[in-house]
Amino acid sequence: MTAFKRIALIFSTFFAAGLCFAAPASAQATRTWISGVGDDANPCSRTAPCKTFGGAIAKTAGGGEINCLDPGGFGSLTITKSIAIICENNPQAGVLVAATNAIIINVPAGTYVTISGLYVDGLGSTGVAGVNGIYVLQGGNVTLRNMTIGGFRNGYGVNFVNTQAGKLIMDNVSVIEGGIVSDTLTGGVLVQPAAGITADVTIVNSRLLNNQNIGLRLDTVNIIGSVINATVDNTTIAGNTNGILLKSPPSTGTIKLILDHSVVSNSSSFGLIVNGTGSTARVGNSLISNNLTGVAALQSGSLFSYGNNQLDGNGTDGAFTSLIPNK
Repeated sequence: MTAFKRIALIFSTFFAAGLCFAAPASAQATRTWISGVGDDANPCSRTAPCKTFGGAIAKTAGGGEINCLDPGGFGSLTITKSIAIICENNPQAGVLVAATNAIIINVPAGTYVTISGLYVDGLGSTGVAGVNGIYVLQGGNVTLRNMTIGGFRNGYGVNFVNTQAGKLIMDNVSVIEGGIVSDTLTGGVLVQPAAGITADVTIVNSRLLNNQNIGLRLDTVNIIGSVINATVDNTTIAGNTNGILLKSPPSTGTIKLILDHSVVSNSSSFGLIVNGTGSTARVGNSLISNNLTGVAALQSGSLFSYGNNQLDGNGTDGAFTSLIPNK
């Protein structure tokens, strides 16, 4: 073999090896796009968008962002990493499901998930209504904003049942027409952290409307050591069977609610119920009116007023258990 042929053979061998060990497929993008006319076989770029959230999230890096280019129904989704889904400019963008959950969040501690600008529809007027709109099994920091979540008759619009310490923020969110009469453990919003877990919840500038059974349920029944710290501000809770329920029996958990500058009205049963020794609500600057019963403190629950509320016009107004003096 001549020297030239030996050199050519060595070169071809290295070239073939290079093909065998070619660079992996391109890394996940920090920002991706979806469109009603997209295709999940695409790279989810702005000029070649994907069609579903499921297709896009697989191609989006942790901590990245998915944007909606146009209106569309983009499919149910399970989130397992930090992600932001931002569809502010397309109010018809959303998720439409029947007989299942729309968006499941199951992420590690310290993870940030933001969902903004979606309409999440559980088809409540059909015989196969959705289960939960936003279902948080495990979530570090979850922010929902500028959204409507409606029609989840077989569960809750928002179901926050964290198994690790976590935070939920709802800003300008409407939760409507959740729950079903035949199942009292359904409704608008449920917060129920696991044993020994703390859930911090903030609901601002929002609306919980026309939900069966309950608008907002804060619950530690049969859960030892759980803690719920909730703030509800500038929010309307109206047309529900019961507006707000805090339920924390002895030897379970602790619930603390601050209700400020809000309206609780048109409940066919109770406006605000505080039930159990571990339950404390502090209420200020709020209107509780036109409910069958305005407020009730049961089983040694604590219901405090700052003295600047309007508790009036209910079938039975009820009474706060204590007045907090202005200082």
